[in-house]
Amino acid sequence: MTNTFDQVKRAIDRLDPRHLLGMHAPQDEYDPESRKISERITDKDSAEQIAAVIADVMHTAFGENDSPARFLETAVCIRRALRYAYYGSMSDLFEYGSLSDGECIPPANEILADICTETDPAVLEDMLHALHTFVTFRHGAERLDLSPLTGNPLRFGAASAEYLPDILHAAGHPLENEIIRQIQAQHPQTNLPE
Repeated sequence: MTNTFDQVKRAIDRLDPRHLLGMHAPQDEYDPESRKISERITDKDSAEQIAAVIADVMHTAFGENDSPARFLETAVCIRRALRYAYYGSMSDLFEYGSLSDGECIPPANEILADICTETDPAVLEDMLHALHTFVTFRHGAERLDLSPLTGNPLRFGAASAEYLPDILHAAGHPLENEIIRQIQAQHPQTNLPE
């Protein structure tokens, strides 16, 4: 799993919210704030929740009342890094892990359930990559609840959409061909099977 502190530190240092690093402050200048932020967030938090935590920690540390909106872009970066690491670890589990195929089905279905509420295209792509890894290296795709993928397949960007045909095919989904046609019409540049 990822080290949350490292992801937060990287983003906060890049932001340099009080312009201290730009004035040659020590590289660990924001480490106490980054540590407090990392202790208060999880990889399931929304970018808005993370931005609110950042604003609160910075207010406590520096006494300024910055709106969480000021930190939203940084929060999106942190969230993406945390989710990327999480879904990367899930991909590794599906490909190399010692769990049985049956034991991998609940976490794969959890990813599918999370797809329903995910709106960040970069995170959706990471989620679909993890599912693609599941259907490539494990048996049991027919036991997955694919309704989050089939309910509105056009909500996926081109990069994410490239994973859908393999996932649907592995599960033997009856609407596979129709969904591939819909994706091809929306994203003609994608490399999908005929």
